[in-house]
Amino acid sequence: MGISRRFTSLLIYITPLLIISILVAVTALKRNSDIIANSQNEAAWYVLQLHKEYAEFHLQLHRYAVGTSDHNDMMLQYEILWSRFKTILNNTHISHLYHFDGAYHQISKQFTYIQSIEPQLIEFEPGDPGAAIINDVKDHYENLVIFLSHKFRLSSGDLLKRVEATHTMKLLVYFLLCAIVLLGGILLWALWRESSAMRKLAMSDTLTGIHSRLWLNQHLKELVSKQQPFRFYLIDLDGFKTINDTLGHHAGDELLKTVAARLAVLSGEHYHVARMGGDEFAVIESLAVQHEINISQKLLNSFQQPVILNGKSYPISASIGSSEYPLKASNVSEVLQQADFAMYEVKQQGKNGVIHYEGSAVPNGTAPTLKRFTKSL
Repeated sequence: MGISRRFTSLLIYITPLLIISILVAVTALKRNSDIIANSQNEAAWYVLQLHKEYAEFHLQLHRYAVGTSDHNDMMLQYEILWSRFKTILNNTHISHLYHFDGAYHQISKQFTYIQSIEPQLIEFEPGDPGAAIINDVKDHYENLVIFLSHKFRLSSGDLLKRVEATHTMKLLVYFLLCAIVLLGGILLWALWRESSAMRKLAMSDTLTGIHSRLWLNQHLKELVSKQQPFRFYLIDLDGFKTINDTLGHHAGDELLKTVAARLAVLSGEHYHVARMGGDEFAVIESLAVQHEINISQKLLNSFQQPVILNGKSYPISASIGSSEYPLKASNVSEVLQQADFAMYEVKQQGKNGVIHYEGSAVPNGTAPTLKRFTKSL
């Protein structure tokens, strides 16, 4: 029982940890999925716009160099490109750009270059299509295009890592779900087993091992609810207090266990034995099936043999009262009252005997009337 309880406690601690692990894994899975989705949407759109504006600026710069465009058109396109860089670098909607190694740094580097050429653009004169600034802008543009095209392809190293990480997280989530289902099943089984053990313990008398008073009350209610006829015997040991006081509680406990063992021999298909508490026992005799056994005499015979306590032999006896459902009693309360009245009548008549209640069933809430008793010795 101790091992089972420790195991159950361990499972109770482990299960929440697994649930937290699943939540963390699902969060990571969602984050990776969002990065992949956003990388193919918002960031990709901004990067494509940057390509377009950069290409347009290079074209306007070339056209201005050959004299087919004026300086204002070229500078206007430069300002547009400048604004595009700034938008990408400062826009919070594409913050996932940071998840691509070197992307933000490369774009920042290109922006720094674009900012640095502004004085040259202001002083640049048309008529020189082979000017160094044109080739320089072309080289930077092509390098940026190659870098970003590689970074934002689904087959790129960065995105492949994210895809692989997402797949790994998926497997981890599946594993954790299986683990928590398994542990949950084990936990339920452990709790059910512990509950069954506790119920069995509650239904058994801890001292004698026979049925307890709780079991007795439930069984009586079950018999009455099913309207199954039975005879109930209430057994009270004679002189138990004297033995308990003179020989000690240990001797008293040994006496109770001996009596319980003798009565337990009667347990079977038609008879059930229970301890009501103290020195009182009970026997339920099923009357649903006819049988030819004198249970009254068998009960008395259980007390004919003396018991050995502290190395000495002591005679024992019992006062037994019985009642019958539904012939004499109409409910559990009446059964117990009538058997109790009959048992006390045995006490009054000198103990060591059985008296069957012979009155009639009375309405609920009314004390039963003792009309006649018969004593079997």
